[in-house]
Amino acid sequence: MDILKSSEDYIKAYGLDISPEELFIQFEFIIECHKDFNMYLKDNGLNEILEKMKRSKRLLEKRKLFTNWYIQKYQNNKMLKELHLDLSEIVFASERTVREDIISLETTAYQR
Repeated sequence: MDILKSSEDYIKAYGLDISPEELFIQFEFIIECHKDFNMYLKDNGLNEILEKMKRSKRLLEKRKLFTNWYIQKYQNNKMLKELHLDLSEIVFASERTVREDIISLETTAYQR
């Protein structure tokens, strides 16, 4: 499998205006975010709470937690619109869904 060819196909398929190198940088950023987020969940004992939930509830809760974590981590570096766009791309959700997650930042995982 040729990764460069695959990335070019991906860029064409989604009509992106970036180079394969820029795409790799974006993917590396997303991977690092997820690693940091998983460490955050572990450090705050949230994994145990999430594991007790049914799968659909757990995925929704984890997305909300990620949204909250990402906003807190990058709020001083980025504008709100940019945060919405980043989050919608990272969690594969619409901007509207991300906005709703931000509005409802109070998640059940935090309610201990």
